[in-house]
Formats: sequence, structure tokens, C-alpha cells
Amino acid sequence: MTMLDTSRITLSVFFPAYYDEHNIGKVTRSAVKILEELKLKDYEVIIIEDGSPDKTGEVADELAKEFPKVRVIHHEKNMGYGATLKDGFLNAKMDYVFYTDGDNQFDLEEMKKFVALIPFSDIVVGYRKHKQYSLYRKFTSLCYNYLLKLIFDIHYWDIDCAFKLFKTELFRRIKIDSVDAFIDAEIMLKANLLDYTVTEIGVLHLPRLDGVSTGARPSVILRTIREIFAYRKEYIAEMKKKKNPQS
Repeated sequence: MTMLDTSRITLSVFFPAYYDEHNIGKVTRSAVKILEELKLKDYEVIIIEDGSPDKTGEVADELAKEFPKVRVIHHEKNMGYGATLKDGFLNAKMDYVFYTDGDNQFDLEEMKKFVALIPFSDIVVGYRKHKQYSLYRKFTSLCYNYLLKLIFDIHYWDIDCAFKLFKTELFRRIKIDSVDAFIDAEIMLKANLLDYTVTEIGVLHLPRLDGVSTGARPSVILRTIREIFAYRKEYIAEMKKKKNPQS
């Protein structure tokens, strides 16, 4: 098998960060170390600081001073996870974009496997092999993935896993409407309509040791369900058009 020539690859890496003052330094330093080891043509690291009430923003600014390829985007107020991801994708400057959360729940060494698949897949998505969540979070995640399979006939192990790599050009071809938890699914569905190839890889999920988790709140779940059904008609119509372009 031919070795991947990483010297031709440019990669944006970004992290949504909220209540992560004790996590974002570990995640950013790990990312910079790994990106340097990959010997890429160029890279950037973006911290999307989502109006954290703790010192996440201050820590992020210090990291940007320490590392020339790190920059920070601040939200004056908390805008939510979907809006933060959208900011990351739309501000990525490199040919490929990778994201994971700023809560230090993934081993960034596994990013190397994703980069190695760049010649063979447009999108590489992780799935958490052993989710380090409460039973409630595991149950809501299982129901969510099943609902998406039922409504959209898509079959991903863990569509909202925060460990993904994309061709950045995708985000110049699609319009992201979701500003909530549906954003991952919306992106994958719109990529499917454009025939982007996808590879899934299992990744290690680590327990959250610091910070506050804000996922799976009832208000977020209700908004996400509304977004699913709002997009359903559009997706079905686009699929019909794709299958019968002259109809």
C-alpha cells in the first residue's frame, strides 16, 4: 500500500468550547502536537468559544498567543452547539476540516487514522465504541439514531459523534439551516444528496473529567425533533428529484 503524502494536505481543526477552561488547553496542545507530527502542507486550529461564563475564553486567548496557528472565535453570548459547529465549518480555510469537542473526551491520536483515509473517502465519521455517558444519554442517543434511520433511511452507527473529517468544499455547496443538535445529521443528509463518499471508524470515547455537559436537555431534544420533521419534506423531495431528474 502506498504511503500517504501528507505534505500536500491542508487541514483545519476546530473545537466548540463551552465550560471547558480545564479542558481546552489539553485538547489544543494535543492537536498542535499531532498536526506537527503529520507534516502537513499547512494547518490551522480554531477554538469556537461559545460565550462561556467560566474562563474558557481567557484560556483560549492565551493558547492563541502561545501557538501561531491557533485562533479563537468568540461568541458574546451562548449560541448553542449547532451554531458553534456552523461557525467552525464556515470559517475553515484549509482543504479539509476536522472537528471534535473541546471537552477532552476523545483521543486525538485517532485523528491520524482519519487523515490517512483522505485519498479514499470524502468524509470520515467516528462512532463511539463505548459511550461514556449516563444511561439516559445513551438511551436518547439510541432513540435519535433509530429515528433518523426510520425517517431518512440512512444507516450510520453514531451520526452525532463529535469526531469527523470533511472536504471543506462541502460547506460551500450546502446551506446549513440547523443551529441545534440536528446539525450533524443535516450535514450528512445533504452530503448524501451530493453523493459524497463516507467511511465510518470506531473511536475511543473518554469520560468527561472537567466542565459541564449541556447535551440531551429536554428543550434541546424538542427543538431537534422539530428540525427533523421540518427538513423531512425537503429531503424526500430532493431524493425524488435525484432519482428522477427529468420528472
